[in-house]
This record gives sequence, C-alpha cells and structure tokens, in this order.
Amino acid sequence: MIDWAVFGSLIGLVFVASMTPGPNNFMLMSSGALFGFKRSMPHILGVTFGFPALLIATIYGLGALLERLPWLVTIVTTIGAGWLAWMAVKFLLAARHIALAKHGGDVNTRPANRARPFRFYEAALFQWANPKAVFMALTTSGAFVSLSPNIHMRAVLITSAFIAFAFLATTVWTLAGSTLSRAMSQGRSAVVLNIIMGVLLLGTAVIILMSSV
Repeated sequence: MIDWAVFGSLIGLVFVASMTPGPNNFMLMSSGALFGFKRSMPHILGVTFGFPALLIATIYGLGALLERLPWLVTIVTTIGAGWLAWMAVKFLLAARHIALAKHGGDVNTRPANRARPFRFYEAALFQWANPKAVFMALTTSGAFVSLSPNIHMRAVLITSAFIAFAFLATTVWTLAGSTLSRAMSQGRSAVVLNIIMGVLLLGTAVIILMSSV
C-alpha cells in the first residue's frame, strides 16, 4: 500500500533538493566547464547512484546506528574532508601550472598533479562526506515513513525518485558548465575555474570538519 499524497510531497522535495545549488552541483558545473560533458559523465553517475546508496543505508538503519555510535561520523567526515582537501590541492596546483605555461612554460607538459575529472567511485564516496547529502538522507528516511508500511517498497520509491531527479539535475548543471568549456578551457579562464574548484573543495572540507565537531 502506497500513500500517493505523501509520494507527491516526496517528489516535490526531491526536485528542489536535487536542482538547488550545493557542493555536488557546483563541482559538476566546474567539471563540465573544465573537462566537458563526456569526461564528466563518471562524476554524474557517481552522484546519481552514490546518494541513493547512502539513502538506502539510512532507510535500513544506518541513522539509528550513527545515533548510537556518533564517533563513526567523526571518522568518516574526517577522512572525507582530508580526501577533499587533497583534491583541492590538485586543482590549485593545476591552476598554477596553467598560469606558468601561459607565461612561457611548456603547455604540453603533463605534471603528475594535474587536475582531472572525478572518477565514479570518488563521486559516489563523496556523498558520505557531503553535509547536504547526509542531511537529506537522514531527513528523508525519517520523514517519509508513512509513504508505505513496507520498508522495501519505501526504499524503492524514495531511491527511484532521487535517482531520476539526481540524474536530471547533475546533467543540467554539467551541461551548463560544458557550454562554456571551449571559451574557458585554457588561459586565464581555466586558471580561474581551477582555483574556484579548489576553493569549493577546500570550503566543503572545512564545513565537513566543523559539522563533526
């Protein structure tokens, strides 16, 4: 049995949560501008399926476990923040490399620390350290218990809604960035984009650490 009125409110929440700005969407827009839509596809799929994995875990009891063992949250968020900081450094170093190349360096040189798009597993794992994603997973799993008395049906409905709208939102934000990719893939614009990406990641890392204190 499904409460369709509750399902309608779920759809509205999922649409707003997926389309509004946040770490995922900002990072995907920057990725689209820096690397193009095709190279950003693993990032899109990682977000699209990584968050539902977190959501399923909370529906089946992760939220209750974290309430009993809050130190697990601290460990996960600290690891996630450290990884984001490392990725941020790579983007900032890439900006430095492009700036130096523009002023007479070897543009074709590919340093080991050059920035690259997120891989599927990196984007998926990031959801577990993303404050917006964790908050939405915990809130949604608890607020829509009345959607269906069957926990399996509830999990299917909620995660299906998020998969559909997450793919739509991530695609839209990445395409928005990729439309600028030709004009902003080199020179000063690329430097600025790499710096923005690095600052966004560092800022997210700081927010994650502050939220775990």
